Amino acid sequence: MPRNGLLRGRYLMLIKPKTSGGEPPSRLRSLTACTLVIAAFLLIGLSTAAAGQESNATRNRRWSNAPAAEATIAVNEQFLNSFLTAIFDNLKGPSMPLTMGGASSTAECPSEIRLKREVEGVRTAVHFENGRITGPLAFAGAYSSSLMGCIEFSGWADSEVNLDFDQTRRAVVARFRLREIHLNNTPAVLNGPLLNMVQSAIDRRYNPVDLFTLEQLSTRVNIQPAGGALQLRATQVRPEITPGGLTLHITYEFVKG
Repeated sequence: MPRNGLLRGRYLMLIKPKTSGGEPPSRLRSLTACTLVIAAFLLIGLSTAAAGQESNATRNRRWSNAPAAEATIAVNEQFLNSFLTAIFDNLKGPSMPLTMGGASSTAECPSEIRLKREVEGVRTAVHFENGRITGPLAFAGAYSSSLMGCIEFSGWADSEVNLDFDQTRRAVVARFRLREIHLNNTPAVLNGPLLNMVQSAIDRRYNPVDLFTLEQLSTRVNIQPAGGALQLRATQVRPEITPGGLTLHITYEFVKG
C-alpha cells in the first residue's frame, strides 16, 4: 500500500468505532498518543505565534508601566562628622575672604573667616533633626577696616543646610544659611554686620554647593558572561533627611554600555 494510503488508513482507524475484528487495543493507544502529540505541537505553535503578536503590540506599554529602578544610599551623622574630622586632620580649615563693609586685607591682618574644629568648647558638627540639617560652625578670623583697625574675632554660628535636586545642574545641591552668630570678646555691635558679611561671602563663593552629581552617582558594570556591559545611569535623586541621617533615593536607567 502507498505510504499516504497507509497514513489515511491509520487516521480512519482512530475514528472508526471499535469492532470485535479491529486493531488490537495497544496499537489504538499508540495511534491515539501520536495524535495527541501532534495536537499539542499545534497548540504550542499557535500560542507562541499569539504571544509574539501580543509582545510586539504591548511590550513597550508593559515596559513603560514597570516601576522605576531605584537604589538608596544612607549616610548617618557619624559618617559626616568623621568626614569633617578628616578635613581638619588632613587639610587646611576652609576659609573665605571678607570683602564687604570697607574691609581690606593686609599681610598683618587678612580679612577672612576660617572654619575651625572647635572654639571655646563648641565643636563644628552636623545634626539631623525635623527634616533639616543643622549644627554649629566654629570659626575664627579677622576684619581690617580703616576706621576700626584690625579686629580679630572667634566664635560659632548656628547654621542650617537645605538640600534639593537641581535638574539644571543635574546635582543634589546644598545651600548654607547662618541663623545666628555668637562672638567671643568682640563688641556686640559687630554681630549684625559680621553675620551679613559672612552670609554674603558664603552665597557669593559657595552657595549652592554641588554635593552629588548624576555623573558621580552613575557607573558601568562589566558582565563578561553576557559579552558586554551595562551603564547604570542615574536620572533623578530625591534627598530625604531622617532623624538618623541622610538618605538619597536614586532613580536609574540601564543602557547598553
